[in-house]
Amino acid sequence: MFFNRLDIVLPVLLVWQLLGCSSSTGVQHPNPRNTSVAIVEGLGLFESLIPVGTDSILELYRKFDPTTFQSVYKSEVSRVREFVDSMNASLDPSSRINTLAIDHSLENFGNAARVGNTLYLSSSYFFLFNNLSILRSVITHEFGHIYYGKLPAGQRHELDGIWAELKDHALFYLFRDGEYSENAKFGGHPYDSPTELFASAFNLFMNRAEELKARLQYVDRQDYVCIERLEALVRMQVTRSQSSPQGD
Repeated sequence: MFFNRLDIVLPVLLVWQLLGCSSSTGVQHPNPRNTSVAIVEGLGLFESLIPVGTDSILELYRKFDPTTFQSVYKSEVSRVREFVDSMNASLDPSSRINTLAIDHSLENFGNAARVGNTLYLSSSYFFLFNNLSILRSVITHEFGHIYYGKLPAGQRHELDGIWAELKDHALFYLFRDGEYSENAKFGGHPYDSPTELFASAFNLFMNRAEELKARLQYVDRQDYVCIERLEALVRMQVTRSQSSPQGD
């Protein structure tokens, strides 16, 4: 099976600098030695959710500058690219991720974002966790956003209602990626919007289905009806993502 090859961009500009730009050739290298107080304080908010402290994060950024990172993690980046290619296979060409951009900026620690056909992934996911399963979960979540965009208007309206019902019953915790194994503990924010709920549920039903099923057995039956509706919407797209490839 032939998949469209991804371009690997190492290193890249800060994600916020690329928004709305068709191309960019500049490179901004992070300098942890000149890190602002605000950035350090921001990293401190993650400390209970990551395996190392703020000082260790800064040291890892110093150690794995873009050149060193490319040398050390070349194989891991290649495997991530292969996984993205496999997820692309069932999408029409215009919806596929065709560029994987590794973001080396300290300001975007722990971030993953899709802008157009480019997936920006923080280098911290590689050197902080050293776990390809976590990378798989992060990428699956981002593909969940793509599949959300393909929902018909009627299904989006239904999802809006499901999101509101889960909010009323304080059940978003069931679909926060970080509550499950092989996910970054700070991952997922389904409480933000129906879009985020769908992306998190897409990741969990695809990668942690049995674990999610075990947790759902403790949900009140009256609430489970709403969750079954969400599952039906998401599984329809999960099945689509695992179907035969679409032609170029």
